[in-house]
Amino acid sequence: MNALSIIALKEFRDRLRSGWIIACVLVWLGAISLTSLFGLIQIGHIGVQGFERTTMSLLNLAQYLVPLLGLLVGHDLVVREREDRTLNLVLASGVTRARLLLGKFIGGALTVSVPLVLGFVIAGALVGVAARDRAFTPFLKLASSGLALGIAFNGIGLLISTVSRSRVQALVCALLTWGVAVFAFDLAALGVIVSTKAVRSSHEIDLVCDATHVNSQADIHAAFDGNTPTAKHTEANARPFVWLWLNPVDVFRVINLPSAVSLPLPWSGARLSMLAWIVLSVGAAAWRLERVDL
Repeated sequence: MNALSIIALKEFRDRLRSGWIIACVLVWLGAISLTSLFGLIQIGHIGVQGFERTTMSLLNLAQYLVPLLGLLVGHDLVVREREDRTLNLVLASGVTRARLLLGKFIGGALTVSVPLVLGFVIAGALVGVAARDRAFTPFLKLASSGLALGIAFNGIGLLISTVSRSRVQALVCALLTWGVAVFAFDLAALGVIVSTKAVRSSHEIDLVCDATHVNSQADIHAAFDGNTPTAKHTEANARPFVWLWLNPVDVFRVINLPSAVSLPLPWSGARLSMLAWIVLSVGAAAWRLERVDL
């Protein structure tokens, strides 16, 4: 445990000294604040929104920035040490490879968590005071699921770092992974839906487009003005969307939608999906590192 804490705190302190964490806090704080202020500008409204509307406005931004943050933090955790020729020195001190990798993951998770938590807490307090809103449950759910999403992609970035031979290769792989998770996965899944269930695909595409938050922000905001789901959502909700569980971005996206447009993905399943991604990515990274000739 002492070795784990030393490695994790070293990673966190290195990022803190470089200004990475402070920059991420400022960027995330500004993103939340500006989203709350200008979230409804497309329908002619400017002003600080309450927590529910801020959550819906921020969802589209968080699904892009949080995975990218996790990958940027995790992609060089191991390969940087290999390029700097310090990995062998650390292992020579008696630290096992598995313990080194776990310490790196914890340090990366701290680096991802601190900016997100500070940004959500400070901006949430400002929104609550300015909008005089106390219904913070949707915002809290967004914050907790966003934190889990960032840690999951930090684990994926760690896996990329163990299989890459240089920091440049790791960065390219991280950006490609981000593009697949955020954009390509949904397009491929919709293509499969259309090709295999053409008769019912139009209903599913309608619901998935709501879930991916594409050109429907005003409709999602309007969902808060009434609690009755539309007919197309009720009909489509009767069918399972199993493929959504395969992408942590989709899980994050769906569990933060309002009940009127939400898909039947329970919180327990969402937590299990995020945990599975973390365990599988860190486990695969440990397996790979054990077999790398240093």
